[in-house]
Amino acid sequence: MKTNHPARAASRWLGAAFLALVWASPLAAQRQDTTKLPPGVELETRYSKRGRPLIAVRRFTGPIPFAGLTEQVSGIVANDLTLSDRFEILPVPESMVSSTELQYDAWNSLNVIYLVTGEIVQSGEGFQLRLTAHDVVYGREKQSGTFALPPTSSNDFRLAVHAASDGVVQWVTGQPGTAATRIAFVRLNQNGSFDLLTVDSDGENLRRVFGSPSQIYSPAWSPDGTRIAYAAREPDGWRLVERDLATGRIREIEKGRDAILTPAYSNDGRRLAYAIWVAGGYEIHDYDLEKSCCARRLTDSGGDNISPSYSPEGSRMTFLSTRTGKHHIFVMGTDGSNPRILTPFGEGVEFNAPEWSPVGSRIALWGASRGTFQLMTMDADRPGSQITQLTSAGDNEDPGWAADGRHIVYSGSGAGRDGLYVIDTVTGNSRLLVQGGRLRTADWSPSLAALVGTN
Repeated sequence: MKTNHPARAASRWLGAAFLALVWASPLAAQRQDTTKLPPGVELETRYSKRGRPLIAVRRFTGPIPFAGLTEQVSGIVANDLTLSDRFEILPVPESMVSSTELQYDAWNSLNVIYLVTGEIVQSGEGFQLRLTAHDVVYGREKQSGTFALPPTSSNDFRLAVHAASDGVVQWVTGQPGTAATRIAFVRLNQNGSFDLLTVDSDGENLRRVFGSPSQIYSPAWSPDGTRIAYAAREPDGWRLVERDLATGRIREIEKGRDAILTPAYSNDGRRLAYAIWVAGGYEIHDYDLEKSCCARRLTDSGGDNISPSYSPEGSRMTFLSTRTGKHHIFVMGTDGSNPRILTPFGEGVEFNAPEWSPVGSRIALWGASRGTFQLMTMDADRPGSQITQLTSAGDNEDPGWAADGRHIVYSGSGAGRDGLYVIDTVTGNSRLLVQGGRLRTADWSPSLAALVGTN
């Protein structure tokens, strides 16, 4: 299937995928046998929610004037721990909500493994949150820490609380949390204009970064979380820019092209890879951000090549290519060397939008399956191996990994409501993040905890 030229195709929104995936058509999925999975794909049915420790968050304490604040912060932390999908959360019995005396035996009788307690005190114009994670089974404190909270009127107030929640996840599991993160995505409005928006990982604090009558595509977070790169179609041609989120300043990377798609940062933030329309097809290039120059071409296959994504160690890159005549996922060196196909061949098989997990060798993608588009994962270290299908209802596209390497944000319709969803690849839990039928190309930020109070 040949992509439409962007001059003709970019002016319309595709229901099955955004312009970055303009090759994919619902007709490709409809041609499949809708009773069978594609060759080389298996449906994930082995999710397990067993073995998650029971954790309780006792309402935090503080001066009487802070009663509303302590309840709000306690609720945010408890919700963050729930959304981490690493714990079972115990609704705290009323008899134990206001108890000031810590009795491990009482919590142990409820089968609680970990207990979180906290105290809020005023500090200058803001507050301090003193958190403690208790190991109930051993009857001792596991770890504690103090977190600065800005005033409740600050745009970063909730983000600071999320950072404290991530501290608890780290103390208890030894693994990073993703509460103090945001998701960037594009919305097409009814009047044809576009918005670039961000939302906290819990679905709160929806913000409009900027809007434009021109088309905006494929936002990508910088590794330090301070910038977002995106492609835009202007009246005088396409351009690729970086936007500083604190100042709003724009840095222009490319301009005047027929089409520019799917930017992706290297993990050290030194290079930016993207696809450019060149002489009848898309080819992947990268740009030296440190030198502000020196774009180089990485692919030259005779097909279309888009959606580059760097491996965690930074030596490889996955991408989508049509060089075989079908939509397949490839891997190559970050200098364009040694390209190899990863996805299996099969009649009617189509794959799109690969994104490398920030942890390990898994790649998230979406593909045609039984008449619909579904999220899938595969192992980059095992070319041609079994692909795991994560979703099965509705159409689900545009995957973006969280920094923990277990959660994925995507555009979906599987629950009967269009919007952005999050799925936990370990438990299979999924949740609606933002509702809306024209939300596309979501990208998940790194941890933003270090940026609290800097914006």
